[in-house]
Amino acid sequence: MAKEDLKIDWDALIVWFNMTLKQYKSVIEPLHYLTKGKKAQVQRIVNDLGTKRVLCDAIVKMARSDFLNGRTRSNKFPKGFKGSFPWLVENNDRLADVANGRYDNPPEQELTPEDKWQLEREKRAMEREQRKAEALRIEEEEREARRRQREYDAAHAATPEEIERILAENPLPELSPGKDKKS
Repeated sequence: MAKEDLKIDWDALIVWFNMTLKQYKSVIEPLHYLTKGKKAQVQRIVNDLGTKRVLCDAIVKMARSDFLNGRTRSNKFPKGFKGSFPWLVENNDRLADVANGRYDNPPEQELTPEDKWQLEREKRAMEREQRKAEALRIEEEEREARRRQREYDAAHAATPEEIERILAENPLPELSPGKDKKS
């Protein structure tokens, strides 16, 4: 392979690295720039491996890995471990470990039909409980609204004395039976 095939477009690498992190919702720090030393280190690793593909694979796997995104905890890393680009390219072995799947998430375990059925039952039961809780919440809100309305009505209700006073100040118009206002 020609040395020209292994030349890295650094600006494109930074953009692609950051887009990959975003695509997999990774919490790994995005790259803003690479120092000359870091560029030389990455170029040396790519030259040693003879391909850029391993670097790309390792970046994708790092972005997807729960462990390398600090989402899993252990005795050694009680707060979780978070990888980074400098950590990834520290040496050939580390890059190869990541690219070869050492930090991949465990595969999803295939469920038996009985397990699937049980999970579905539990899911439906949970949904029923959520609907009941929501109905109780709505019922309680309606009860509270009626209570507040009764309190408001009681606080703002006019007493018979107030009604007499209001009518005395503003008498109702006299209505005569059978008289039309039409002339």
